[in-house]
Amino acid sequence: MEIRELLTQYQNALANTGNASASSQGVEQLVKTLAGLEAGQIFEGTVNSVKGSQVILGLSSGQNLTARLDKGMQLTQGQSVFFQVKSNDGNTIAIRPVSVGGAAGNPTIRNALSQAQVPLTQATLQMVDEMMKNKMSIDSHSLSEMARQVALHSDAKPSSVVMLQSLGIPLTDEFLQVFENYKVNEGALLKDLSGLADTVAEAAKQGGGTVLSSVVDVLLPGGQISPEAVLFEDVSHSVYEEAQALEEEKDPSFLPREKEEAGVVIGKEAPLTGQELREFPTGSLGRAMSPEGMRDLNQLLRGDATFLKKYPGLFEHNSIKADASAKDVLLALTEHFGKMSGEELEGKLQGKALKELLRAVLEDKYTLEPKELLEKGSVDKLYRQLHSDMENISDRIGQTVPNVAQSVQAATSSVQNNLDFIRELNQMYTYMQLPIKLSGQNATGDLYVYRNKKKASEREDGEISAFLHFDLEHLGSTDISVKLKNKSLDTKFNMADDASFHLIEDNIHILQAKLEELGYQCRIQVSGDGKPMDFVNDFLKQDVPKGNISGGEMLRYSFDVRA
Repeated sequence: MEIRELLTQYQNALANTGNASASSQGVEQLVKTLAGLEAGQIFEGTVNSVKGSQVILGLSSGQNLTARLDKGMQLTQGQSVFFQVKSNDGNTIAIRPVSVGGAAGNPTIRNALSQAQVPLTQATLQMVDEMMKNKMSIDSHSLSEMARQVALHSDAKPSSVVMLQSLGIPLTDEFLQVFENYKVNEGALLKDLSGLADTVAEAAKQGGGTVLSSVVDVLLPGGQISPEAVLFEDVSHSVYEEAQALEEEKDPSFLPREKEEAGVVIGKEAPLTGQELREFPTGSLGRAMSPEGMRDLNQLLRGDATFLKKYPGLFEHNSIKADASAKDVLLALTEHFGKMSGEELEGKLQGKALKELLRAVLEDKYTLEPKELLEKGSVDKLYRQLHSDMENISDRIGQTVPNVAQSVQAATSSVQNNLDFIRELNQMYTYMQLPIKLSGQNATGDLYVYRNKKKASEREDGEISAFLHFDLEHLGSTDISVKLKNKSLDTKFNMADDASFHLIEDNIHILQAKLEELGYQCRIQVSGDGKPMDFVNDFLKQDVPKGNISGGEMLRYSFDVRA
């Protein structure tokens, strides 16, 4: 759309009337209107006529503009269309039609923005729409302040900015990022810890063994390798002799062909199966690491005669023991590689070995056994320890290996931001994540106890609503909703797939019998639709009245009459 073309159109139209004064005033008004259109701004136009690819749009100011339609675009006479300004360099205006759901066509939203003198953009339309859905005031002051926050946090979705504001959680870029993660079920603390393990392993390739030492000193303070790891056994001499033979080949990666097996190699035996790995003790390599990780660890250590001579107790039949403690192996690696440079470690730390070792130790330290959950304050104590440890890791890395500090500190900050978000959320709701050690696996459990602390006095019927969410190895995503009033218990299991559904359904009578023995009147349902609990809509928005908001319809709310 060329501005000079629009001026010519307008002047020609007025020239036919012979009214020079009107022409001058009209041109001045049109120039002012066009010059005020900024990139991102949305304006409304009514289709006055359509002839081929040309369309005449009527603006709210009474002026008409002629525009060309792009191929494939269909408009009809009398249609009201919203356009967004893509760019305006003073000579050419590029616009495109936009659709922002029911918000753009809602006169309340448009009038509210106009009264507050807030630009009509896609972001501000979504902002007001979300404010109304959350029963927030849309008076001029509230809109101006919220628009300022949306502009300050332009990388975040306007709906997320509004939601945090309504919850009373401080609006920071860090909390907004955490909130976005929760919205897509990516808010688990164990996922953050897994990310930290990957980051530290990669950083060690650049910063050397000092990176590993700095982190392990915090995770395992004063850690001592168990005597079993260093005691010589009958097989230790053959292990050492083979390591020396490999060194003589001058190829540390050389492995005899008959010993190249997928999975965990135990001499010439077949690799261990997944079931066999799960039968190892908690905290052991066989329990914590994948077959690929064990293979990489064997390849890393079997060719290192010095390591084998120092820690023979970690090996059996020429391979590392699957029942060896992951802590022992990590401490041994840290001691052995502690003084190596990044260049030296670059060639050694390929594969999954170090990442899985670090992940195993992190998860072991920062998860709780079910019986520990019964101890008062156990979860709070875990959170405090985790937050403090992340701070210490960040400080140590910054002091000792500044060249890799940024990536490691970003990973530790991700964990801390998640913990801080949970703390802030608990100012209003009772919510906690429960990183749990289960038999053969670790799992994240989310406990949502619905009790809006600011409105507790409004609910005196004694009913408690709670949600439990688990991500389990075999059952997958598992959601449990519970409503308890006195001794009346209403429970619903929502399983990820049909197999999980049938497994729970076939055994649910055991749970029901146990609960009835405790005096509860139970009603238990099991469904397998696989729809996970929505953290925002199913938990945080319980206070928002339900209604039909599909098809662009809005709930009715009270609002400032001036808007």
